Amino acid sequence: MTFLLDLNTLNMKIYEFARILGILLDNAIEASNECDEKIINITFRNDTKNNRQLIAIENTYQNKNIDMDQIFEKGFSGKKNHTGLGLWEIRKIIKKNNNLNLFTSKTDKFFSQQLEIYEK
Repeated sequence: MTFLLDLNTLNMKIYEFARILGILLDNAIEASNECDEKIINITFRNDTKNNRQLIAIENTYQNKNIDMDQIFEKGFSGKKNHTGLGLWEIRKIIKKNNNLNLFTSKTDKFFSQQLEIYEK
């Protein structure tokens, strides 16, 4: 884990930050737990050049055919007995804050989510 971010200067509500981070970490832990190689990389850093704070989480994952759009739909879950509300809830928070972005990507090894928090 790399931590180069002062949370005292966070450009968003701490409750919303905690909610987003909790959901992303919970998803990363559950996905990597299904893999032989259980890896989660987390980076917190300031990107002063672009006036933003970045939180990047990448993890190993099993389901390589995951639909990158469908995972944000209300009620969608790839796990048994789960509500499928986590990423949908994150999308709601991002839509009501004009200084937030979430980029989701995947490679053969890692599923990645990057939260960008711009200065207001």
